[in-house]
Amino acid sequence: MRDFCTAPKHIVDMSMQAIKVCIEQGNYMTVQSHVVKIRNLTRGPDEEELLRPKLCVAMGLTQLAAGDFRAAARSFLDCPPTLLNTYNEVITANDVATYGGLCALASMERTQLKTEVLDNVEFRNFLELEPRMRKAIAFFHTAKYSSCLSILEDSRNDFLLDIHLHRHVNRLFESIRSKGIVQYFIPFSCVTLSSMAQAFATDERTLEKELVVMIGKGALDARIDTKNRVSCYLSRLFIFSF
Repeated sequence: MRDFCTAPKHIVDMSMQAIKVCIEQGNYMTVQSHVVKIRNLTRGPDEEELLRPKLCVAMGLTQLAAGDFRAAARSFLDCPPTLLNTYNEVITANDVATYGGLCALASMERTQLKTEVLDNVEFRNFLELEPRMRKAIAFFHTAKYSSCLSILEDSRNDFLLDIHLHRHVNRLFESIRSKGIVQYFIPFSCVTLSSMAQAFATDERTLEKELVVMIGKGALDARIDTKNRVSCYLSRLFIFSF
């Protein structure tokens, strides 16, 4: 088709069609190249307003496929609410809320969730379509981690059936839970395993194994005192006797 493109509008039309085909193929590198190509073309304000939502979600899907949750969150959060149902053959407005919310939970701090997600006037239009996702984000922001994780677990099967999301569900959930554990530690020097297990709706033995894995990966700078059943930050300069 490129040989027959004689004007910028022709290139835009061709690239938009190619983006749809490449998303179906899972060829996201080509999707990204076409998005960049369109963004580099000079367009009028009306065409810009029409294309911007579609380009944001196409780039978001590309970044999600690559496992770059922070970049994907930014792209979905930047999507204007004018997307509506204009791109349903690729993604719906409900999907934008779900993908953007999950990626934000997995990659953003609590303060960022408040300022860049919950207080985002444009993205709020998408979140209104998915009230459970909005509640999950609000619960995480207010440190009600068990309530947040419970909502996500109830939707896990739906996420696993999603054509774009299913490959990333386990990693997203793991990232969200791990980040919640790290955030839970921040105000304290030491926490008891019992109180922490209650906060994350689990038992002490399971939580202890989870903390050991996180410490081993370097995701949590802490040590576990198995005798006193507490876990403390090493950076707080506490000395333990085991």
